[in-house]
Amino acid sequence: MADLADERVRIARELHDGIAQDLAAIGYSLDAEIGRTDTSAESRAALRALREEVTSLNSKMRDEIFRLRSASAPLPHEHLVSDLEDLPIDFQITGELPPESLGIALGKTLLELARNACEHSDATELQIDIFDSKVNFRSNGKLIATKKTPGFGLVGIIERLDAIGWALEISDDYTEINLLDSH
Repeated sequence: MADLADERVRIARELHDGIAQDLAAIGYSLDAEIGRTDTSAESRAALRALREEVTSLNSKMRDEIFRLRSASAPLPHEHLVSDLEDLPIDFQITGELPPESLGIALGKTLLELARNACEHSDATELQIDIFDSKVNFRSNGKLIATKKTPGFGLVGIIERLDAIGWALEISDDYTEINLLDSH
């Protein structure tokens, strides 16, 4: 358990010292461009919209750093529900993610699948059913484009599941995805 806590702190430190600092620097650069006197009103409006997105990302990054450093981090299931609530999608979950590292890995996988469903298939509804050795993930989205080579998100999902001894089973149209314990 101490190893997991140490790893959480290490990741939080890397996020803070790397990505969070880079996001802050981008925000400051945007502020400088917004404040220039020769910036057109149209460009200023577009830059402000980008600045709001950077601020939102930075806030999410700070929240994640806090969660990683918190001794009383939410259980994986609570974390998944909270993250899904931030997406523009209706969802229902039956069952509950297990605690500890298995639940964390499954939760991160489900969140990535949900993001993909929103971004790549225009899904508006999700149903997640969690069982002891299987998780069913269904959406009402339609696959927009097919690729012969899986994207980084799908590759990361496969790698994450492989690391915990689980596998991925995907329907042809990606509307049903099963995570299976391969032990």
